[in-house]
Amino acid sequence: MKQKTPLRLIYKLHSKKLKKAGWELDLPLEKAMNESPEDIISLGDSQCFRFIDSIRGITDRTETINHLKRIIKSEKRTGNGSSLQRKRIKTLYERLYKCEFVPDYVNIIMDSLQDYDRANKGFSINGIRYRRFLGTNGGIKNSTITYVSEDVYPQLKEKLDNGRDLSKKLIPAKLEAYNALICSASTPLPFPDGIIVVKDCITHFKDHVIMIDDSAVGEPKISEIYDKEIEHNASDGYGFMLPSYSRKVNLYLNGKDEPFTGMNTRYAWNKGMVITFDYIRFAEQVAGTYYVKDIWGDVRDIRKSEVILTESMLKLWDSYPSWESYKENCDRNGYEFATPKVCPDRLEQTRNTNYQFLQSYKLDDESTYNLCKPTIDEIKEVLGLDYRKSLTYLCGSSLNENNVFSKTTENFIKALMIDKSMINDPYVRRRIYGMISKRITMAKRGSFMIDGNFAMIVGDPYALCQSMFGMEVTGLLKRGEIYHKYWSEKGCDEVVCFRAPMTCHNNIRKAKLNYSDEVKEWFKYIETAICLNSWDTMCDAMNGCDFDGDTFMVTDNEILLQNTIPLPAIMCMQRKADKIVPTEKSIIEANKLAFNDDIGTITNHVTSFFEKQAEFEPGSREYKELDYRIMCGQLFQQNSID
Repeated sequence: MKQKTPLRLIYKLHSKKLKKAGWELDLPLEKAMNESPEDIISLGDSQCFRFIDSIRGITDRTETINHLKRIIKSEKRTGNGSSLQRKRIKTLYERLYKCEFVPDYVNIIMDSLQDYDRANKGFSINGIRYRRFLGTNGGIKNSTITYVSEDVYPQLKEKLDNGRDLSKKLIPAKLEAYNALICSASTPLPFPDGIIVVKDCITHFKDHVIMIDDSAVGEPKISEIYDKEIEHNASDGYGFMLPSYSRKVNLYLNGKDEPFTGMNTRYAWNKGMVITFDYIRFAEQVAGTYYVKDIWGDVRDIRKSEVILTESMLKLWDSYPSWESYKENCDRNGYEFATPKVCPDRLEQTRNTNYQFLQSYKLDDESTYNLCKPTIDEIKEVLGLDYRKSLTYLCGSSLNENNVFSKTTENFIKALMIDKSMINDPYVRRRIYGMISKRITMAKRGSFMIDGNFAMIVGDPYALCQSMFGMEVTGLLKRGEIYHKYWSEKGCDEVVCFRAPMTCHNNIRKAKLNYSDEVKEWFKYIETAICLNSWDTMCDAMNGCDFDGDTFMVTDNEILLQNTIPLPAIMCMQRKADKIVPTEKSIIEANKLAFNDDIGTITNHVTSFFEKQAEFEPGSREYKELDYRIMCGQLFQQNSID
């Protein structure tokens, strides 16, 4: 394809892999991914690629890819490094590249809007004609659009629409985001023995908030309201799975015959998280009935289900007249119930802070030193004569007898393992310093080691069950409380919660831990997730988070606990786009408006405001103006995300 400004093609495989796959491009490959062979991303693990394989009659791509990866890993671990072995590994990689490469699918990075318009007229690579398919959330932020071959497009588009009501009015940008869900990497699961979709759990309460209104033209307007009526979606993006299905999934994925905390889910138009909760036991012991009304108003027996989805999880539920209609279309088009991510079995013990978490704190010299001290001690120990600390830093905490002498371990580290006196060798010391110098630089920028971990968040499952059965919603967690088993078992009463991206101190929240006997019993399967209560503005404070996979970083660090100031949540009133019957043209225009991700730029501006604010006295006109701009940063972040 001839053009004045060449499009930059980006495949899931970099240029060397393309050449090994036997492909020559009609367009210049100006930018390529730089992943190493060890960091290969399998292309057969999204619903989109499973659709393409089914259209092409390919049934064993994923199995072949996994088989080749296992052979390569075995060769690397057991081989002797001979020329014959290297040639064998090279051949295996070539087979892997060819298997992973999907010629029907290409992502294109746009240098300009004119490039996008030109690409949408169609183009060819190696004689294959392509047309625009969709833009993923992450792709659009990087001016990247997905194109597919014209051969598979009609069937792929039919599967994507999945029999929905095409006359339904929607916001084009949101429809594109929902379309993009089929491109999420995911693992198909055994289908649940019944799914019910229920209404969200909505609660009402009053709270002290700061409103930022961006609905009118001009500068955002800020107002502080001390008794604001709040309507809160306490189940925004999450639902349930029974312990029986949780056990089945864990056995399928990990070979463990026991329930686990929860997982993200993918199905047609589905995005969210399900946690393990025994809602049948709730029906028997609390609700006194097995029957609920689903989102379409039909009465359902929960004993005929293993998964409960909420209306916020099933994005286009109202484009179908009933569950049966939706399920019939999913079956006909080959959708699989899948998971992109599961909750871990264990949480970390330590994490590093970042400048966003710390920039709003006003710490004295002693508090600053105490916050930095564990990091300073770690660096000193690694640079000092403690060979054990050095090895832990160089190899990580996952070092064991199986990987202690892997081929990726450098020789100077192996020497230190064999003889601890090598810690005194000048060459070893120089190499260690070279490796930890980046850690020192990061510490200067606010990356300090603290006791803490990240975990996925959900609402109060007891409250969602009450709502599902038409009961009065009280929940087990009260205002200001969370459930977090890890910190409760450590004996903590209170923790500090953070979520990125963040701007100001209003985005930091302290929370009390509820670990009562009743909570422990009902939430007993929720080992590594955080449950939030249904009665405060925590989600608004944490930059508008929801429960479809968002995470909090939580710590019991004494310095941060003592210096976290309770402040009202910032609630952003954003401009709303009009709903229309989306067309290809309207979706393309929405793509163009969303090109380029400004979140990092906005966050950097906010950081510069904090730096400038330090030059003025608190209460001064300049100080207050910068306070206003810092708070507006949250609005602009949310606008950029949305």
